[in-house]
Amino acid sequence: MVLGELLLSVGIKVKREFYSLPVEGITEDSRRVNPGYLFFAYKGTRLDGNLFIGEAVKRGAVAVITDSKESLKRWGSSLPVFLVKEPRKAFSLLSAKFYGNPERELCLIGITGTNGKTTTAFLTQSALLNLGESAGYVGTLGYRIGSSELVPLERTTPSPAELFAILKDFVRKGCRFAVIEVSSHALELERVFGITFTSSAFTNLTPEHLDFHKDTYSYFLSKEKLFFNSESSLFNLDDSWGKALFGLRGLFKRVLSYGSSPFSDFRILSFKGGSLILSYLNRVYTVPTSLKGDFNAYNLACSFALLVSLGFSPNAVSSSFREVKVPGRFEEVHKGVFVDYAHTPDALEKLLKSASSFCRGRLITVFGCGGDRDKSKRAPMGKIAYKYSDLVIITNDNPRNEEPESIISDILSGIPNLDKVSVIPDRREAIFKALSLKGEEDLVVIAGKGHEDYQIVKGRREHFSDREVVSEFYKCKEAGRNS
Repeated sequence: MVLGELLLSVGIKVKREFYSLPVEGITEDSRRVNPGYLFFAYKGTRLDGNLFIGEAVKRGAVAVITDSKESLKRWGSSLPVFLVKEPRKAFSLLSAKFYGNPERELCLIGITGTNGKTTTAFLTQSALLNLGESAGYVGTLGYRIGSSELVPLERTTPSPAELFAILKDFVRKGCRFAVIEVSSHALELERVFGITFTSSAFTNLTPEHLDFHKDTYSYFLSKEKLFFNSESSLFNLDDSWGKALFGLRGLFKRVLSYGSSPFSDFRILSFKGGSLILSYLNRVYTVPTSLKGDFNAYNLACSFALLVSLGFSPNAVSSSFREVKVPGRFEEVHKGVFVDYAHTPDALEKLLKSASSFCRGRLITVFGCGGDRDKSKRAPMGKIAYKYSDLVIITNDNPRNEEPESIISDILSGIPNLDKVSVIPDRREAIFKALSLKGEEDLVVIAGKGHEDYQIVKGRREHFSDREVVSEFYKCKEAGRNS
């Protein structure tokens, strides 16, 4: 695609001598610039992309779009530089154009909320496959087409250039549907600007990312943006913020609801033994699954409602979740040993309450909190772990650039008594300790990382997988028996 044709799509006029410059790629990350790339330079939440124009030019950028008059003045004589007021929106629109607007050829399903996004999105994509449809998934677990291996992503919702490249690949490989986790950061930073979703869902909202959003109401307003660009919206009536969105239904197009409330369109009746029973249009449906945890009733109901809202038969949808498992989400990796991604107070409480409901012995919890993130949730998570567990082992969980001792101290400040609490900063050692204490009837819950296979310590990314550590422990134990 040539520069003039690309930029004209967002109303930017290009001088004749630059019009036919070929554009080979588009990015806002100077490290990803290759010869022929269009580089976006704008002030970010932590860094100013304008500081990296020089690096982008050295790597072969043919043109720059910026939000800085100073950058225009400094670089405008060296190469075509264009000043725009809203570079994030332009970046999304131009990424879509560059990749041929693949979003227009897909039925897009967007899912947002504090907890449950990943499980609901993965369930929905898996159910679509079981219904005989071709579908892709983009979210916290990575992205995949059909049932292929998941490809990791740096963010839950990737940058526009990366997202539209993925969607183009989905179209090229025959997908009709794309299920996308839409984070509050993505909505606030315009990563999905210009996209119209066929159907979108709101799972719930509890305080999270307050280091970025400042307060819960601002966080909510970011989530709300998704539904102004959705043909159909689905809200959880059992969540106060979901109820608030439903109350604003006059602002949105088609609106549906789910939950245990008798006013829900899709009403949860019960969830026992992995089977969800719900009602819709005065008919009752049973949805068998292999999932555990009462909170999964909401994830299943949301996914069921999304698929029915898209025109699939409720009877067909009912049988589409059999044997679907979500990596790192209340995943039993060994008998009585679960790993989960829970890293908010609400998610941890739901996880441990569910584990307690079928634990016949002691409940042993291993968890920590991430560094360089919202500190206000650390003490509440410590209090929750203490309340529901018989033994708590506090450890590291991506301390990033913070001192692990400081994070652990914040967690301990919420615990009323240290009688059943151990502190073992080394996460591998902490998991080994929990497993060595586990009796036949006990359950061990390792929370915080779920599917993740890394730790970030002092800014350095190191390979680490809770699942692998559990496997290592039992291999060592078995080897000890046989020696």
